[in-house]
Amino acid sequence: MSLRFWPAILALLLAGPLAAQPLPSATAPPADPARAEAAYDAARSLYDGRLYAPASRAFAAFRETYPRDIHGPQALFFQAEATLASGDDVGAAALFSQFETGYPLHPFASQARLALGRYYWAAGRLDEAEGALNQALGRNLPPEDRAEAQYLLGLVFREQGRPGPAIESFLAAADGETPLAPAALYAAGETEAGRENWSGVAEVFGLLNDRYPASAENAQVGLARAEAFARLGQYEDVAAEASSRRSTLSGADVARADLLAGEALVRLGRADEAQARFERVPDSTLYDRRATFGRARIAYDRGNYGLAASLFEVVRAGAPEASADALAHESTYYVGLSLKRTGQLGDAEQRLREAANQTGGAYVSEALLELGLLLYERRRYEEAANAFGRIVADFRGKPFVGEAARMQGESFAALGRVEDARRAYELAESLGAATSETRAEIAFQDAYGRFRAGNYAEAIPALLTVARSTPDGPRAGEALFWAGEAAFQIQQYARAEEILREFLATNAAHPRADAARYALAYTHFRRRDYGAAADAFERFLSAYTGSQAAVPYRPDALFRLADSYFALGRFADARAVYQRAAEDAPGGQGRDYALFQVAQAYAAEGRTDDAIAAYEQLATNFSASDLLDEALYSEGALLLQAGRDQEAATLFNRAATVRPGSAIAPRALVGEGDARYNAEDYEGAEQAYRRALTRYPESDFAADALEGLGYALDALGRADEFEDAVSRFERTTTNPLARARVQLRRGEVALEAGDNALAAQRIEALLAISPPAEIEPQALLTLAAAYTGMSEYNAAATALRRLLDRYPSGPLAPEASLRLAETRFSAGDANLALLESQRFQQRFPDDAERVAQAILIEARALSTLGRTDDLRQRLAVLATTYPDSAAAEEAARLFPTAMPDRVRSGQGDDN
Repeated sequence: MSLRFWPAILALLLAGPLAAQPLPSATAPPADPARAEAAYDAARSLYDGRLYAPASRAFAAFRETYPRDIHGPQALFFQAEATLASGDDVGAAALFSQFETGYPLHPFASQARLALGRYYWAAGRLDEAEGALNQALGRNLPPEDRAEAQYLLGLVFREQGRPGPAIESFLAAADGETPLAPAALYAAGETEAGRENWSGVAEVFGLLNDRYPASAENAQVGLARAEAFARLGQYEDVAAEASSRRSTLSGADVARADLLAGEALVRLGRADEAQARFERVPDSTLYDRRATFGRARIAYDRGNYGLAASLFEVVRAGAPEASADALAHESTYYVGLSLKRTGQLGDAEQRLREAANQTGGAYVSEALLELGLLLYERRRYEEAANAFGRIVADFRGKPFVGEAARMQGESFAALGRVEDARRAYELAESLGAATSETRAEIAFQDAYGRFRAGNYAEAIPALLTVARSTPDGPRAGEALFWAGEAAFQIQQYARAEEILREFLATNAAHPRADAARYALAYTHFRRRDYGAAADAFERFLSAYTGSQAAVPYRPDALFRLADSYFALGRFADARAVYQRAAEDAPGGQGRDYALFQVAQAYAAEGRTDDAIAAYEQLATNFSASDLLDEALYSEGALLLQAGRDQEAATLFNRAATVRPGSAIAPRALVGEGDARYNAEDYEGAEQAYRRALTRYPESDFAADALEGLGYALDALGRADEFEDAVSRFERTTTNPLARARVQLRRGEVALEAGDNALAAQRIEALLAISPPAEIEPQALLTLAAAYTGMSEYNAAATALRRLLDRYPSGPLAPEASLRLAETRFSAGDANLALLESQRFQQRFPDDAERVAQAILIEARALSTLGRTDDLRQRLAVLATTYPDSAAAEEAARLFPTAMPDRVRSGQGDDN
C-alpha cells in the first residue's frame, strides 16, 4: 500500500471551537454572520475545486476579516493544506505549527502534525519526509494517526534502501488494532522477502494470518509463506501452509498450492500423499509439468522404472519450443536412468548422452558418469574412457570424480592402454578412490592355499593383497579371480561382483575371463536382480571365448539368461532362449527343463492351449524326467482354471503318483480333491483329501486338504465328522505352519456356524503360541469378527489394532482399518469412529468401495455427535463421488432428508 498526498476532506468540518481554545481579541469589530459564512464557503469552494493558491489567499483573508468566527480554526487548517498543495511547504509548515499551537485539542491537530510527512513522502522528498514523520511521532498522536506515521516512515525507509528500520516501523504500525495494521504487516513481510529473510517472512505473514485472517492483505499473501518455508527447508510447514491456503486461492494458484504441498511431501517421504497432490494439478496449467515430474520421481523411487521413464519423457517433451529448460534437462537425465533400469540400454544411452551434452545443465556430470558406466558395461571402452575423462577434466569438485578416474583407468586397461590406465589409477588413488600398496608376489601361494583349503573368508583379503601390491605381476590377475570366486562361495555376492569387475577390467584376455564373466552374471542372478543378470549373461555370451571348453559355461548361461527373462516377465524372449539352450545343451541335457519353462512362459502369457501342448510334449518325450510330476500338476491347474474338472482331476492324480515322495504329491492330491469337488464328485474329493492327510500330514498343504475335506463332508451331509478329522490331524502332525493353518480354519468354521465364543476361544489359543506371520493377520481378523459377533467391541478393536500395528502394509490392512472404524462406532465411541474412518480414507484413498463405507461411518458418527453441517457435507461427497456404492444406498435409507440426490453413472444433462 502507498499513500499519495491529497488535501484531507475530513468528517469533522462542522466541528465547533473547543472550550479550551483561546478566544479572539475583544477589540475586534462585530461581524455579520451571514457575510462571514459566505466568505468561508467561497474559500472552501476554491479549495474543493483544487484552486489551491486562490484558496490559500481566500482563507487568509477570511481569518483576517473574521478573526472571531466559528470557522476560524478550520480556515487556518485549510489555509495550511492549500499552501502545502501549492508547493509552499515552508509556509505550510509555519501555518500547521500555528494551528497546532493555537488549537492543540482540535480534532484536526494530529492531521496537522502528519500533513507535512504525507506531503514529502508523496513528493519523493524522503529525507524531509523522514524528519517530518519523526517530528510527528514525537508528539501526542491518536493510535490511528500514530500507526499511519509509523507506516509512512516504514515506506520512506524501504525506499531509502534501509530494510531493517523499515520493518521495525511497519511492525510498530501494526502494534495496535488500527485499520492500517494488516497493510503494515503485509509491508513488513514484503520487505523481509526483499532481503531474503525467509524466517522473517514466515513469521510476519503468520502473524498477519493469526490476527487478520479475513483481511485483503492476508488473501494477497497467497502462497508466499509456503514459499518461505520451502526456502527454509521446513517441509512439514510447507505442506501444512499450502494445504490450508488452498481453499482461499483461485485459478493457477490452486495448482501451485498442490504442487508445493506435493514437493514438500516427497521430501518428507510421504509418497502416497504427494502423489495425490500432484494428481490434483490440472493439465495445461503453468504447473502441470512440474507436477508430472513429481509423479515421475515417485515412480522412480518406488522402482516403477517403466512408468517413470514415460512420465519423465512427458516432462521432457513439454519444454518450451526450441529450448531445453532446466526441468527438461533433469528429466532427460532421469529418462536415461529409468531406461537403463528397464534394460533398454540403447535408448538409455541416447538420453544420457543428450543430458551430458546440455551446456550449463545441472546434471551434466551425473549424466556423464552414468553414460560412462553404461558404455563400459556394453564394452565400448574408448567411449567410456572419454566420458569419464570429461568428468575428471571439467568437474573436479564433484564427489564422484575419484570414481570417474578409477573407471577411466579400468576402461583404459580394457583397451590395453597400460600407461594411460596407470595415470588414471594414480589420480584415483590421490582422490581416495583406489589403492596400490606394495606386496610380494610370493604371497600368492599362501593365499591360494587358503582358498583350496576352503578358508574362503581368509583367502579373500590375502588374494587381494597379492593382486593389488603387484598389479603388473604374473599372478595379479589369477589372485583377483580367485578372490572373487572366494567371495562368491561364501555368498558375498556384492563383493564378488566388485572383485570380478576389477578382474575383467584389467584382465579382459585372461584365460579365466569367461569364468569371471559367468560368475559375475551369477552374482546378480543369486541376488534376484534379474535385469542386471540378463544384461550380464548377454555380455558373457557376446564375449565368450571358449577358453575353458571343459566347463559348459555357454549352455548354462543360456538357461540362466532365459530364467532371468522369465523372472522379468519377458516371456517371448525367455521362450526363444530356452529353445536355444535346449539345442546347445551337450547330450540333450536340460531339454526337459527348457520345454517345461517354455510351457510355463506360455501359461504366464495366457496362451493356455500352447502351454498345455508343451506340457503334454514333455510328458510324452521325457517320461523319466524329474519335472514330469510338476508338468502334470501345472497342466492340471490350467485345466482346472478352464473348468475342465474331470481332465484336471486325472492329471492331478497322475502327478501325485508318478513321484510319491516329491513335494508336488500332496499339492497334487489337494488339486485332485478340488477338481472332483468342482465336478460334484464329493466322494472322490473326500478320498483325495484323506489320502493327502494320511500320506503327508507334515506338508504345508495339509491344512488345505483338511479344509477341502470339510467342504466335501458338508456336501455329503456328514459335516459332524469334520471335528474328528481335525483332532486326528492335530495329534499326528509336527509341522507348525500346517497346525496353525488348521487351528485358524477351525476358528473360521466355528465363526461360520455362528458360535462366536468357540471361534474366539480357538483363535485366542492359536495366537497364544505366536503363530507364523503367514497366519497371524487372518487369525486376528477372524478373532475381531468373533468378538464383534459377541458385542465385545473393545476386544475386537484390540485385535484389529494389533493387526494394523504389526502388518501395516499387509493385504488385510484395508479391511482391518475399515472394520476398526465400524467397531468403534458399534462400541458407542463416535469420536474414535470418526477418527478411524478419516484415517482409512487417508491411507487407502484408491479403494473406492471401502472409502464409500468409511464416509458412511463418518456420517453416522457426525450424526451421533450432532454435527449437522459436517454430516451434510460428507453425505454430499458420498452422493456425488460414490453414487452407485452400497454405502450411498444405505446412507439414503439412514438419512432420507439430509442425503442429496445422487447422480448415477450414465446420468447427466438431457440437453
